[in-house]
Amino acid sequence: MKDIFSYNSDIRKNAYMNWRTQRFDHIHNMIVIAEGFSDSALLLVKEILKDNTDKKADNLIFPILFNANHSIEVYLKAICWTQNQLLDKNDTFDGNHNLEGLFRKVVNLENELNSSNDKAVFHEMLSNLKTYIYELYGKIERTVDKKGNNKTIHDITFCRYSLNNDLEPQFYINTFDNVVVDLENFLTVFKGIFDNLQSLSTHYLYLLERKQEFEFEERQIQAEMESEFRSDY
Repeated sequence: MKDIFSYNSDIRKNAYMNWRTQRFDHIHNMIVIAEGFSDSALLLVKEILKDNTDKKADNLIFPILFNANHSIEVYLKAICWTQNQLLDKNDTFDGNHNLEGLFRKVVNLENELNSSNDKAVFHEMLSNLKTYIYELYGKIERTVDKKGNNKTIHDITFCRYSLNNDLEPQFYINTFDNVVVDLENFLTVFKGIFDNLQSLSTHYLYLLERKQEFEFEERQIQAEMESEFRSDY
């Protein structure tokens, strides 16, 4: 068998994993990966909408939803990391898959960055994402008994496994009603969500680059002043 990580003589048939990434810009690289997962979800849906006579949507919906959710997760983590750097915090992002928690963290950090009351554009850009996360969490919420105490958890593994961590069926298994995703609506809603996440992540990166340039210029000026001071003496 030929190695998977190998070249094809026709460069149009190669995928270059480090073509868009940058060695020292880890936040940029996260955004590249987030965009890859979002593009794959939308591409699959577009292909299904061309012809679904073989009902391929019924099994492809699982990787579609996984890719969409993972894209959201990585975008939010990249934004969160950038916001922390803008606030001179050493934090990166919460190391979990809790979309609701990551969303709240991004909103809270934006409130720290922007103390003004005019946040209408920011909240409008995230409004559909907020609606989707609350809809999703309503589906995947379950209560477990932990040593006599009931605990509410949200199992994001629903699109990876048919059973949850307690080996119980996921929400779409134990039901007599059809659990359906309108793919035309999915395409419209998620294209808007991904476009806004991409715009926000790019915006925060731009602010961070401006901040770093300003700090570099400040250090240069300080160094020149110190050099001049030493030469005078």
